[in-house]
This record gives sequence, structure tokens and C-alpha cells, in this order.
Amino acid sequence: MQTIIAFDVSMGKSYMVIYQNGQCVEEKEIQHNKKDFQALHVTIQSLFMRYGQYPEIVFEATGVYSKVLESFMQANQYPYYLLNPLEAKQQCDRLRVHKTDRSDAHRLAQTHLTSNRKPKVFESTEYQQLRVLSRFYEEIDKEIILIKNRLHNALQLTFPELASIFPNQNSALYLNVLLLFPHPELVLSCSRTVLKNKLLANTKKNLSSE
Repeated sequence: MQTIIAFDVSMGKSYMVIYQNGQCVEEKEIQHNKKDFQALHVTIQSLFMRYGQYPEIVFEATGVYSKVLESFMQANQYPYYLLNPLEAKQQCDRLRVHKTDRSDAHRLAQTHLTSNRKPKVFESTEYQQLRVLSRFYEEIDKEIILIKNRLHNALQLTFPELASIFPNQNSALYLNVLLLFPHPELVLSCSRTVLKNKLLANTKKNLSSE
């Protein structure tokens, strides 16, 4: 007997339907908490014990909202189908929508019977961590570029000559000098000795006094 469990995922909860041989036999809303996930675990295990195979679990990738459900599946090593939202929409659009449908979960389950979907391939923990770190690095890199562009634009309005003095604008000395002297009037208000001492105090490089 083919059993399909489909989820319509939203923030903090999902609407779940269970289909057997093309008919809906159960539907309900579950919260993304420990209690409801334990109940879901019992449901999946019961179906496995009864029919000798795991149900086909289907849901869309909806960013951080579906990550909780996906983590549950991976932690319990349940096979599942993770659909791209555009792919799911194209498949569901071919299905005639019934007014009795309360959720997109019904359409995901119904189209699963006729769609050639590929199950999600389990990845090693190390690979998952590397992927997360890689995305995190890209986000930080983009944020640094954005901040640098804002800094450059602001500096053009206050002290544009400062950038020409420092060829390496990623250096700690350049950023420290920028904090000390965001405007040329702050430079002119200091004596040569004070300027020298401030520069020497704000770098780890071995700059000569000259």
C-alpha cells in the first residue's frame, strides 16, 4: 500500500495530510515543537510496522521554516522528498483545485502519485556543516563589501584625500586612522608630534618615528 504524508509548511507549524492509495485518511495541523514531533515519529513508525516500508514524505523547501521539519527527518533518517517551490507550483497547477481542499498539502500529496520526484539525498554531517559555513562566509563577505562601499561614499564627502594616502584600505592602520580623523580639520588641530604618537599607538607595525 502506497502511503504519502505531505506537509504544507509555514512559520512554526505545518498542515499534514496522510494519503493511502490516493485517498486522504487523516489531516491535521502540527506545531513545530517536541511534543508534536514525537507524535509524528510515532505515526511514521506505526505506518512502517504495519506496511513494512516508510511512507513517502513530501514538503516544499520554504527557507528557515522547512529547515525544522527537514532536521527532524534527517535526525530520524526518514526518506523524504524536498521540493523546489517553483517545481511544486508547476506540478500543482496541473491539478484541478477542489473547493474542499483546505491546504496545499492535499495537492502535494495528490500530485505525488503522478509526478516523478526524486527523494532527497542524505548528506554527511560534515558536508552539511561545510555548506552552512560556506553560506555564512558568503553573507559576511557581501556585508563587508556593502559596508566598505558605504564607508567610501561617506569618506568622499568628508575626507577624500585620506584614501589616497593608504594604498591598502583593508589594513588596521587605515581603519584606525579613519576613526581618529574622519575629517581633515581634526588633523589640522593636532601638532606633528601628537599626530606621530597617535599613528604609532594605533598600529602593530614597526613604523619608524621618521
